[in-house]
Amino acid sequence: MVTSDKVSKLLAGSIDSHVHSGPGLIPRSLDHVQAARDAIAAGMRAIVVKDQHSMTCNAIYFIQNYILKDAPLDVFGGMVLNNATGGINPHTVDGAIKSGAKIIWMPTASAENHIETHKKIHTDFPKTKEKLIDEIPLKIIDKNGNLLPQITQICSLIAEADIILGTGHLYLKEIKLLVDEAKRQGVKKILMQHPEFLINATIDDMIDFANKGVFIEHSMVFYVKGTIEKEYLLEMIKKVGAERTVLGSDLGQMGNPSPIEGIRSCIKIMLEMGISDEEIDLMLRRNPAKLLDLA
Repeated sequence: MVTSDKVSKLLAGSIDSHVHSGPGLIPRSLDHVQAARDAIAAGMRAIVVKDQHSMTCNAIYFIQNYILKDAPLDVFGGMVLNNATGGINPHTVDGAIKSGAKIIWMPTASAENHIETHKKIHTDFPKTKEKLIDEIPLKIIDKNGNLLPQITQICSLIAEADIILGTGHLYLKEIKLLVDEAKRQGVKKILMQHPEFLINATIDDMIDFANKGVFIEHSMVFYVKGTIEKEYLLEMIKKVGAERTVLGSDLGQMGNPSPIEGIRSCIKIMLEMGISDEEIDLMLRRNPAKLLDLA
């Protein structure tokens, strides 16, 4: 039997690499301060907050330095290259990095793959409080299938700053080209978001990416809600390897469990499936700590 004390022990010192707190254009169940306070209460080491429409690192500066002050938690932010933040633009990336971003995510809600896939699977992505003008579907390749030249510059900026490149919601073929270019430009920290959802990567694809040094991030929201069978999470972890896997809540949506509740639930699920304490520690603490320079 998995006890709450056992779950709490594994949660202590952990890092949530994917928190959707507010404020933002999409209504959220909690704001950045509450997300941080929940993490502190659980004894976590750090959280990374993500917004689809704005840079989060500026807000994090004030939260970290004036609200949390000497609290034993690091809060990190970054920027997603969606239309609302300027799209695939090296200038916005440069500005975000110099504002303290620890991660730059490729397009998510503005990615052509995201838009077209949601149409096919008939699932609703969280809507904004007010309707925005129609998205321009974004791709990082041109009509001939070649990477856009600005991707090389963006990868170079990320490499120079030694921060994380998040692969976002691009087509799998785009991610493959992106990772190869990122490696050529010297990017050392690459995090692939939920390859099992939207991206349609196979386990063999995940292994190939991991062999190139990419960390595979799984979103706990899909297993808390039952969108994806928990047995598939176990299979991916075992075949790709816990040493190459990161777990993030991807929670904060209205009507869903809070990020902390989601991670607690998933720790319990993993323990019940036979995933070891050591493997959970790798995926929730040690691997994200390496990416965030906390190791």
